[in-house]
Order: sequence, then structure tokens, then C-alpha cells
Amino acid sequence: MSPSLIAVLVVALAGALPAGAQAPPAPAARMPAVQMVTGEQLKAFIDAKRKMVVVDTRTPDEFAQARIAGSVNIPAGFVRALSNRLPRDKGTLLVFYCRGTGCTLSAEAASEAAGMGHANLAIYQAGIPDWLLKRYPVETGIPKAK
Repeated sequence: MSPSLIAVLVVALAGALPAGAQAPPAPAARMPAVQMVTGEQLKAFIDAKRKMVVVDTRTPDEFAQARIAGSVNIPAGFVRALSNRLPRDKGTLLVFYCRGTGCTLSAEAASEAAGMGHANLAIYQAGIPDWLLKRYPVETGIPKAK
């Protein structure tokens, strides 16, 4: 979108709110800070048994092929629908990962979780390729129902 078109839209929409009303904050203003974690940091969190949920945002088929041990599968775009897989405590650390550098699924899912009120969010950007290269613990197959 061109800068001049954006300017026209801003001017046109400026009078769209009733007098005294305020526009809601931009989504980025509502989004809590998301920390980036490395494979080493995530492994240390897991080894220390830190209270958190590790969320694999890839497809169920990819999740079944190999996943970080103990992670749950919530594909990006399904965070609200599968919110029963997330902790009720919105302050619990959620660490999202996907296919690695260049993949945006973990960021999309973290944004969805933030929109639901989760406030302690992290992304393991290097994702499953890095985890596998480091030979950290993985699980395979379809998880058994608990």
C-alpha cells in the first residue's frame, strides 16, 4: 500500500469515531514482549523442570515425525480452538517453535496466544532443525491419549 493511500485512509477514518471515543490500541501495543530463546536455553529450561509448555506449531503429521520431547501440538491458526492444551494460568511460560529460521508459524501462534491473554511468551526461532542437529531428546509417533 502506498504512503499516499495510507495517508488518505487515515484522514478519511479520523472522523469515524464518535466524539470523545478512542480507537483501540494497535495489536502490537497489546502484544506482550516475546522473548527469543536458543536451543541451549530451552534445553536448560527443560532440564531444570521449569514450569512451561513447549508448543509445536507445525502440522500434526510433522509433529508425529519428530518433536521436542514433552511438547504439545497446536498448529498455528488453531490456538483458540485447541486452547484446552494450554495452561489456565496465563502467566505460565509458553515456548513456541516450528520449522526453523524463516518459518513464521511460531510467531503467528504466539500472537494468537497473546490475543487470548497469555503474557509469558517465547519463541525458539531455530526450531526443530536446530534441536535435531544438537541431538537433544525428541519423541516420534502419535502421542497416546492421557
